[in-house]
Amino acid sequence: MSATTPDWERRRDLEGGKQAGVWLERDGTRELYVEDLSYKNGGWVVWLYDDATDEWTDLGGYEEGSPAFERALGWMGAD
Repeated sequence: MSATTPDWERRRDLEGGKQAGVWLERDGTRELYVEDLSYKNGGWVVWLYDDATDEWTDLGGYEEGSPAFERALGWMGAD
């Protein structure tokens, strides 16, 4: 699986703490996050944030990281 697509760029410099994966839309205002909430027994979640509207969209929760990354990459068309 690729970490980037023509429309999205992975930003490892923004990852840290609970952010295990962060991608920024190249020509837009959206951000895609894979977050590790296992430190508080929360599993893994995938979020889409739209900076223009200040809205968060929940793209799913998972017990492990691999399915969360698969969901994020699949959502942005990297699968």
